[in-house]
Amino acid sequence: MRKLLQNDAFFKVLFDVIPVLSLIVNIDGRVYSVNHAAKNLLGVTDEAVYLQKGGDVLHCIHTKDDPNGCGFGQACKSCVVRNTAMEAISGSSTHRTKGQFEALLGDTIKQLNLLVSAAPFEYQGNKFAILILEDISLITELEGLLPICASCKSIRDDKGYWNRLEKYIQEHSEADFTHSFCPDCIKKLYPDYYDKIVQYLVEE
Repeated sequence: MRKLLQNDAFFKVLFDVIPVLSLIVNIDGRVYSVNHAAKNLLGVTDEAVYLQKGGDVLHCIHTKDDPNGCGFGQACKSCVVRNTAMEAISGSSTHRTKGQFEALLGDTIKQLNLLVSAAPFEYQGNKFAILILEDISLITELEGLLPICASCKSIRDDKGYWNRLEKYIQEHSEADFTHSFCPDCIKKLYPDYYDKIVQYLVEE
């Protein structure tokens, strides 16, 4: 695998242009290579990470939980990165599995919200997985109490402005909207056509 990464310029370019943190790991969870995005974010080189465990490369705070290191601690059982990698090694592609990951970045422990994708591949009879980690920690998740108007259903943001419900949710989540009418509103707005519209919607 190392020879492929060193000698196949096309493969290396494809791997390096992935715009988010990406790793190639083997069946033991050991890292063979990281792309440019990973090198920039983690401050590492291919030589420094070669054959290290994934948790060590990603600065996981749980790598020291067990004397055997990454993959053996209690937290490793539910690790989204490890589990997604192992699923890929066993032959299953995984797309954007959401999970949390705790890493020591600089002097600070940070809880990252990740979307992890993985795909398996074989090279010279050995199994590998390419892991892609998207950090979505900066995307605000909807939680807690939201001030909502009892009449028009607008939501007040943290700056005191009132926004339409759809706009607020689109700006604070990954959701998008499509519009329709519920049966109660059809009955109120189009009473003469209620039966026909409802029948049409049921058949559709």
